[in-house]
Amino acid sequence: MSVTPNYFLAGAALIAACAIPMPINAAEIKIMSTPAASTALRMAAADFERATGHKVVITFSNIATTRKRVAAGEDFDMLVVSPKAIDDLTQEGKLAAGASLNMGRTGLALVGHKGSVRPDIGTVESFKRTLLNARLFAYSATGESGIGFLKVLDKLGITDAMKPRIRAASNMSAMVESGEAELGITGVGAGLSYTQLEYIGPLPAAVQEYVYMAAGVGANAKSPEAARALLKYLDDPAVVLAMSANGLEPPAAK
Repeated sequence: MSVTPNYFLAGAALIAACAIPMPINAAEIKIMSTPAASTALRMAAADFERATGHKVVITFSNIATTRKRVAAGEDFDMLVVSPKAIDDLTQEGKLAAGASLNMGRTGLALVGHKGSVRPDIGTVESFKRTLLNARLFAYSATGESGIGFLKVLDKLGITDAMKPRIRAASNMSAMVESGEAELGITGVGAGLSYTQLEYIGPLPAAVQEYVYMAAGVGANAKSPEAARALLKYLDDPAVVLAMSANGLEPPAAK
């Protein structure tokens, strides 16, 4: 099923946010997040800001890089990473116990050079044909989407055939934007956010792989009350519905 940003449902999230009391003192909430959640998280954060007066500052990096930033002592109020990373960092004392949320999952999607003709990936066979006909295909060297993509190749039985046509990249989007790679793989949520690339669509359901995400409040957060309010907001049914229309399927999808 094709997914595009849904701003009508975002209005439902704004209504949910309006139920949150306006704080006396607005705070800045610093979030480190996986790019897989980017479209949904930006939408939700913007509505939360309008309703509360808090400012949400989000930086995106893959989970491995985020964990390095946390280990180096960089300040943050909230993380949006994998459920395993949330559990690990809670045990390490980096995240507050009892202040986490399973946010759901996002599937993998294809992106191409801006303005290029969108290939047919509507069926497993047409998707497989698109892969085998690609001049060069880029995927993340360290992100969860790259790991998922290699699993997809195994499912299709074309791992060996694709070896000359794929390249692990530190910056997949830059390779596709420059034309060095014809196509790239990313999460649906990240793919919807790329204005410089052509969003082609999600992988066929029969071979789809997913990136799972969870959020947690930092044990040493500078704005813990505001971060917890945002965490509660992200769990509101109306917000969950709006985020599902922006590439982040709800936890029940697992």
